[in-house]
Amino acid sequence: MSHCKSLLVHCMDFRFMKGIRGFLDQNNLTGDCDLVSIAGAMKSVSDPDAPISEKEFVLKQIGLSHDLHQIKHLILMHHLDCGAYGGSSAFESIEAEHERHLADLNKGRDILKAKYPELEIKLVLAKLDENADVSFEYLD
Repeated sequence: MSHCKSLLVHCMDFRFMKGIRGFLDQNNLTGDCDLVSIAGAMKSVSDPDAPISEKEFVLKQIGLSHDLHQIKHLILMHHLDCGAYGGSSAFESIEAEHERHLADLNKGRDILKAKYPELEIKLVLAKLDENADVSFEYLD
């Protein structure tokens, strides 16, 4: 059976793919990381109003990576201006948007820590600048 070090759960938004590839390279994860790419990333896990089937789908993907590849690290990545959240315009301010993503990421981490206490879980928030360059903020 094959093993890999990490799993990255991130949003499917095409605008971030180049930046995510760079993130994987900079963190020595290229070729040693499973990827789950789904709209909103952890939103369906954190949102009590999300359909249970969506939550179960995301949790199943994480469970498969854990069980099949014996991951040791889990990276949960959200981004600002996420369409699954209604984009930045759905929030009163950038601070409110940031806080919502932080809250959802923390809730997702809590759920996953209860199920997989041995995993090291990191939270990351990605942002696009005016040149469409991606930057990453580590939240933990």
